[in-house]
Amino acid sequence: MPSAKKSRSRRVCVDTGGTFTDLIEISEGRVRVQKLLSTPGSPEKAVLEALEGVGGPGAGGRLVHGNTVGLNALLQGRGAKVALVTNAGFEDLIEIARQDRPELYARAVLPRETLVPRRLRFGIAERRLADGTLESKASKAELAKLVDRIRKSGAEALAICLLHSYAHPEDEERIAGALRKTGLPMSLSSRLLRRHREYERYSTTLINAFVGPLVSQYLERLEEGAAPMDLHLVRNEGGTLPARDAFAEPARILLSGPAGGAAGVRYWSQRLGFDKGIGFDMGGTSADIALCGDEIDVEDQAALGSHSLALPSIPLASVGTGGGSLAWKDAGGALRVGPIAAGAHPGPACYGKGELPTVTDAHLFLGRLPDWGLLGGDFPLYPTRALAALEKLGEDLDLPTAELCKGILEIADLQMARPLRQYTLGRGIDPKALPLVAFGGAGGLHACRLARLCGFETIIVPPHQGLLSAEGMFLADEIFERERAFLSEMDSAGERALVREARDLLAQVRAELREKRSRLPRHEAKVFTSLRYRGMNAEFWVPANKQARERFLSEFESRFGFAQDLPVESLRLRARLRLASPTLPDLSEALLASAHQEPSLRQSRLSEKGLPCLTRSTLPREPAHAQEGPLAILDYAGTTIVESGFRVHLHDSGALLLQTCP
Repeated sequence: MPSAKKSRSRRVCVDTGGTFTDLIEISEGRVRVQKLLSTPGSPEKAVLEALEGVGGPGAGGRLVHGNTVGLNALLQGRGAKVALVTNAGFEDLIEIARQDRPELYARAVLPRETLVPRRLRFGIAERRLADGTLESKASKAELAKLVDRIRKSGAEALAICLLHSYAHPEDEERIAGALRKTGLPMSLSSRLLRRHREYERYSTTLINAFVGPLVSQYLERLEEGAAPMDLHLVRNEGGTLPARDAFAEPARILLSGPAGGAAGVRYWSQRLGFDKGIGFDMGGTSADIALCGDEIDVEDQAALGSHSLALPSIPLASVGTGGGSLAWKDAGGALRVGPIAAGAHPGPACYGKGELPTVTDAHLFLGRLPDWGLLGGDFPLYPTRALAALEKLGEDLDLPTAELCKGILEIADLQMARPLRQYTLGRGIDPKALPLVAFGGAGGLHACRLARLCGFETIIVPPHQGLLSAEGMFLADEIFERERAFLSEMDSAGERALVREARDLLAQVRAELREKRSRLPRHEAKVFTSLRYRGMNAEFWVPANKQARERFLSEFESRFGFAQDLPVESLRLRARLRLASPTLPDLSEALLASAHQEPSLRQSRLSEKGLPCLTRSTLPREPAHAQEGPLAILDYAGTTIVESGFRVHLHDSGALLLQTCP
């Protein structure tokens, strides 16, 4: 049996991606890593296999996990059959939505994709008016009949969404009590999201109900296999929550993988002297772009396909461009890249099983990857298979193979540059003022190319770049938060009311946490408010204090370049408690001591036609002696290409620091 001291100091973090599952264990200051192919059919198998590679679950400790099980189910429409219970006359609200048009000039607009068909939307004679008056109340007889109708409908999950329940949650609680006889898992909008704006609240609750059964089954299998470890999941905005809370609110962990990476980006940006950074995570199936700063930078809403998730999340954009993205010829004869990817099985052609060309195959052909294999040589590559796949596509497009590969990389760059500009120039941020933090298995291959396209002058490539999302989970603290609506103009009276409401909400959240834990854990508390100009759509979260209005005015002018002569109003409050974690070793020091810090260098070039290659330990440590590109730097979990016009040195933390040449 492991000692209690070892169990408390041990933390294992696992990120499950579309191609690879990444694990990092930090115990008593020592780091061990595992990177192996994912098992999409049963994601927990790869997690448990990776866990066995570092001593198994028997050593105890905390398992922090990020995954895309719920997100993939949502985007692919593979969730539960959901029944919606709402006010009579509002059954179609979820389909009407905001009446925005995805194609502005289309003459024929297709119906909006929804998670619940019309036949499974049940309206009841329940109506509370905006002033709080209960105009009509669903009778016991009506609710009894509704139980029978839902049972006969074949529904597998239930979402209860009523008008004004953000202010009167007792209505949904009463109806949930009557519908408990259905035996179905229930999601109540008033429990999940105490916010006005019906569409966003309804959509979020339906997402929670839709992915709930699938995510719960996955977490049950993982929790059982990982026992006796304490399982925590990463929240959409980068904190963590216990597995028991994730069972009830799986919508809060849909973006858990990218959120872990955001925590890592924030750490490395601040470690090298920046307040925030832009994360560029290029994996096997997609590339994620995120603005990573403090709690103020957390978004209020995320668009997931055609669905709206109105829960706190990192500012994130994802494009279907990864190392495994397929290159193909479209109907017009043009070269395209993605969004379809080879995935973990069969993978890129050079992995030995696939037959179609990918971005990774193009890198290998151009000599930008070591032809002897990845992961320090433990994962072999097959250049001849890559060549065969590329030549076949080149013949179809009438392009020489070298030109085809250059075109594949250029198209991939342009697709990823778009969201990078969106999260910098599109938000009034000068790319020169922030670092581009590149990670993921393929992030270092494109970082300099994207920096040149988008105007970044500084690039940070952390140690173990291919495992940064898992590393970020090591840094994530447990978060406990609640939100409530608070509509008030920010005049002098409104500002005083804001401070009172903030204190009241904070006291309520602390009391709820104390009840859950039997005592109040040590924590850091913050309360934020969402403000806007009256009648405008742009909202900003700012600290809920006497300076809230002034902070909003500053944030608005910084983003848009002008101010408005309009009243400012508050929409809602959010109280967040960040629970103190056990004392953990400094991440950079632990990584520097890792046995997998760098692979052995088998030759001085990546291939016969490839770039000169170095390892981190051979790089200069002084900026004045920085090495100029072009060259390649090999890591266990990724390769970094230093392009012409860039120079690199090794920072004291172990991170690569790339900068444009003067």
